[in-house]
Amino acid sequence: MCVVGGEEWKSVAEALGLTPQEIRFIDHRTFNPLEAALAFISKQRHITVGELYDKLSECGFPVIADLTL
Repeated sequence: MCVVGGEEWKSVAEALGLTPQEIRFIDHRTFNPLEAALAFISKQRHITVGELYDKLSECGFPVIADLTL
């Protein structure tokens, strides 16, 4: 399920600390880039559910943030 369409996911990816190169890689190679970015972050960096919730809310995705709980 793709919960974010278009380019909006990139602001979340940036807020989570992905580099421009990582974002481009994910953008061109996945069907659901937001899901791929979240999976990548969860494996590469320590992030709590609270931090993820805050980042999603700050980027304008409060509904998606609520789904993380």
